[in-house]
Amino acid sequence: MKIIITAGGTTEQIDSVRTISNISTGRLGSLIANAFSVLPDVDEIYYLCNKASIQPQADKVKIFHVNNVADLEFTIKSIFAVNDIDIIIHSMAVSDYRVKSVTSAFNLASTMISRQGILKNINEEVAESLITSLLDESKSVIGGNGKISSSIDNMLLVMERTPKIISMFQKISPQSILVGFKLLDDVQYEVLIDTAFDILQENSCSFVLANDLRDIDNDNHIGYLIDRHKEYDRFTTKEEIASAIVAASIAERKNLK
Repeated sequence: MKIIITAGGTTEQIDSVRTISNISTGRLGSLIANAFSVLPDVDEIYYLCNKASIQPQADKVKIFHVNNVADLEFTIKSIFAVNDIDIIIHSMAVSDYRVKSVTSAFNLASTMISRQGILKNINEEVAESLITSLLDESKSVIGGNGKISSSIDNMLLVMERTPKIISMFQKISPQSILVGFKLLDDVQYEVLIDTAFDILQENSCSFVLANDLRDIDNDNHIGYLIDRHKEYDRFTTKEEIASAIVAASIAERKNLK
């Protein structure tokens, strides 16, 4: 049996010395990998994570370091190109956006001033012109050394959406058991469950782990493991969640055989 686990977070470059990241540590992913590794039927675990993430130490685990979403996408496709994967645990906190361009409020204001009447005659054409200006590399505040000067005031980042990695898995390997994750912050319980179930349906997941940031700290982690029937179990620690995901994934694989 071969398993892919993505864990931790991704990091997107702003310039040569600055990045945008998130607070995911990869601790839960490492616990899941360790729980899988003790099973005799498991042959290999491909573990994809950032270098800063907590990493499992089990012999069956092969670690692949990825930085950004592009790295993650390339690595996933490379693994699937030469392997049949039985179970996918996609616990990584993947960046929803990456930097498209970097400019300043001064540059944007200069463009607006250069066009007479722009504020009185906003239309689609003018809006597109402003967007083009924001994306104009000649107006980038990134210097020739790849670094933004620390003297720039009111810096503006233009972000673009990254590919949805979870949606790739069903296309690449529809026979694999897929476990997705959904993290929200301070929402009603019903919203959390409904949103996670939507993710499950949209991406043909077998299960989705729903959790709220307010319920996570060093010692506690409340999570709801939801199945295709929108039934779920509640767990209160990372260790419980890891064990439940492993057990549910293995049982689902046996049911499909």
